[in-house]
Amino acid sequence: MRNTLLTLALAAMTSLLPGLAQADRDDDDDRRAPSVQLGPRPFFLVGDMAESPLKKRLLACSNRDSFKRSKWSIGHRGAPLQFPEHTQQSYEAAARMGAGIVECDVTFTKDKELVCRHSQNDLHTTTNILETPLAQTCIKPFTPA
Repeated sequence: MRNTLLTLALAAMTSLLPGLAQADRDDDDDRRAPSVQLGPRPFFLVGDMAESPLKKRLLACSNRDSFKRSKWSIGHRGAPLQFPEHTQQSYEAAARMGAGIVECDVTFTKDKELVCRHSQNDLHTTTNILETPLAQTCIKPFTPA
């Protein structure tokens, strides 16, 4: 009786081994190249460095083919969770994170120059611009229309 139970237990464990081996192989396939997306922060930090051979070498990494863009990914106002909305840093961050489309609201200023913003009269309610240090640098304080 004892030998029968032991034999059945061994047979059951043996029948499970091929499935376990296959599951392990699917998860840890060494033949696949790792896919790593860094995000915008390293590029922002390198861009802020003084000109040097190191900066030039690090910027060369931004031209790698391993960063993938998708037209299904839209950077609305850039990357507002990373940088202030409608800023160069925000647009570049969205592109570097894979946004195939960077949505930029464009409007004319009084002197007929194009600027990116959300609306003619609701910049204070549709963006986070007043929460940024940039708002404090205005010569004339912003007042909603």
